[in-house]
Amino acid sequence: MASKTEQIFNALGEGARDYREIRNNRLFHANQKDVRYFTRAESIEYLGINGKTIDSYIMQSGIDPKRHDHSIWAITIDEMYTLRDLLPEKIRVAPKFTRSNKKLQVITIQNQKGGVGKTVSAVTIASGLATQFHQQYRVGLIDLDGQGTASMYYVANTDDTLTAGDLIRKDYDLDDGETEHDAISESFLPTAIPNLRILPAAQHDRAVDGWFHKAIVNGLENPYKLLDNIINEVENEFDIIIIDTPPSLSFVTLNAYYAASSVIFPLGASENDLDATCGYFEYIKDVWDLMESNGHQGYDFTRLLLTNYREDPASIDIQSKIEKFFPDMMYSTEFHYSVAIRECSALMSTVFDMSKSEYPKTKQTFNRAATNAYSVINKIHSDIVKVWSNE
Repeated sequence: MASKTEQIFNALGEGARDYREIRNNRLFHANQKDVRYFTRAESIEYLGINGKTIDSYIMQSGIDPKRHDHSIWAITIDEMYTLRDLLPEKIRVAPKFTRSNKKLQVITIQNQKGGVGKTVSAVTIASGLATQFHQQYRVGLIDLDGQGTASMYYVANTDDTLTAGDLIRKDYDLDDGETEHDAISESFLPTAIPNLRILPAAQHDRAVDGWFHKAIVNGLENPYKLLDNIINEVENEFDIIIIDTPPSLSFVTLNAYYAASSVIFPLGASENDLDATCGYFEYIKDVWDLMESNGHQGYDFTRLLLTNYREDPASIDIQSKIEKFFPDMMYSTEFHYSVAIRECSALMSTVFDMSKSEYPKTKQTFNRAATNAYSVINKIHSDIVKVWSNE
């Protein structure tokens, strides 16, 4: 029986490796060409200027928007940023942000309940803050979930890169002349969005929690501050960092709580999700007691974000219950259930990583999803700006 079970488990491992190799191949080639493009109409809307003005600045930039097949007018997101930088401040939608002495915003996305849209929320918030706000925030995305789903949106293969788990365990060697800061900074990889970088996760990061237990037995001090130490090394390279966490209250998750300046709890619009999340929240004060006893100064804001909202009686009932039992904590705008979001996720993309013109199905569905996502992220952006304004 044991031998037969071993064969079954070996077959599971082999099948998984074969699938991931094919998947990684596909994602590598997809990521090579999935740069976001803007049509002329999308560029006018994005920059908030008229066609005559955009034509004038395109000429100044030296960009040829009709170099593509069939002379289609299109520019990449890098070219869009170049064009935007040419605009004088009086016609630019918002001036470029300079953080100076304002505090780095580190927002942890967490819920012990799985399936609440945590990762989709994290990648959508990160890409939306990077692309939709003309302040050009420098955004970091940290994937702490060993499943690596958030990483798959931006990194096709993590075999030759350091992951969040590697940095936490210090499982790397420095090259000649390389500093700790260099190794950490270079681990935040560029993405197809110029001002968004990601610290990825990989399957071997699933072992990080076991490493914590052994390290504590061997005398590890401050086990909750390791991620915070990593972030401190790159504090001046980012304005906002979003952390995606595993659906468990592990040492990795507690590190995310400690490193955070704010926390957002995604919560699915179903009775099951509400029940499970409330079970988690009954214990949540113990989490804060642990953070406070280790020197955490408190969160700037703590919010509930309703996800998979369908505008049906069941969703409305859940929304009413949350408003009743968690007054003033829930965002007034929720992530709606959307076929477009699911389609984009299947392509390892958010609605902000691709152009409406590139979306393979109904454009109206895509527009609704993008508008809804922007509305949610605008609320989060308001919270961030309020923190900076009060400093």
